[in-house]
Amino acid sequence: MIAELLEIESILHEAADTITRERQVLQSELKADGSIVTNVDRAVEEFIRERLNLLTPHAAVWGEEFGHAGVNEHGQWQIDPIDGTTNFTYGSPLWGVTLSYFQHGDLQLGGIFLPDLNETYLAAKGEGAFRDRKPMPMVESGVLKSHDPVSVCDHLTQIYGKSWFLGKSRCAGAFVIDGTFTATGRYRALIGMDERLYDVGGSMVIAREVGLEIAYADGSPFDLLPLTEGQQISKPWVIAPLGSGLPGSLPV
Repeated sequence: MIAELLEIESILHEAADTITRERQVLQSELKADGSIVTNVDRAVEEFIRERLNLLTPHAAVWGEEFGHAGVNEHGQWQIDPIDGTTNFTYGSPLWGVTLSYFQHGDLQLGGIFLPDLNETYLAAKGEGAFRDRKPMPMVESGVLKSHDPVSVCDHLTQIYGKSWFLGKSRCAGAFVIDGTFTATGRYRALIGMDERLYDVGGSMVIAREVGLEIAYADGSPFDLLPLTEGQQISKPWVIAPLGSGLPGSLPV
């Protein structure tokens, strides 16, 4: 693996030490949007910010808990210190820590650590994706089947119903789970909406490096730039195998 991925791996694993310590005195509260935030989220983001400032001193750093910083000439890091905070708070193992790095108009690096599952995912644009330091295989292409598991977020099924897409709906409650499960073939595809780049950036880099397609559900190309400015993904989008028939086929 390239040196930058080893640095990300080290940051993610050291962040898990902060999680272990802070989890012993877990405190939670509700944010203005109704989502849960804990002392662990904040402590982990503070730690990661410090490490990234040492790794790339002049790059912008945007984290879920401490605010947005726009892309500059040195790039932009995105941090979700605990993706799946509700799962984490209630003792589910389906959560993780994720990082991604944007520069030169595209996502360049991504990393995800799932501490309770003990799985580490790393990827660099054009350099491949790795699970626990082993190269990840390319995802098999082909049309989705009705029995294939597909990650679909809850509010999409509320808006469009459960029969508007091929496959059987699944939702883990943490994008890092849905994203890595899609990249490893545990899920066959993913359909999302309303996420921010700190939620999805790491999964996107990994997905592209294993041959998955990323596009809006209506078939139009995915636009990353508005997301680096802090916007949510404004319409349904997909991560799917090539030839899946998913992009462009959804009634949105």
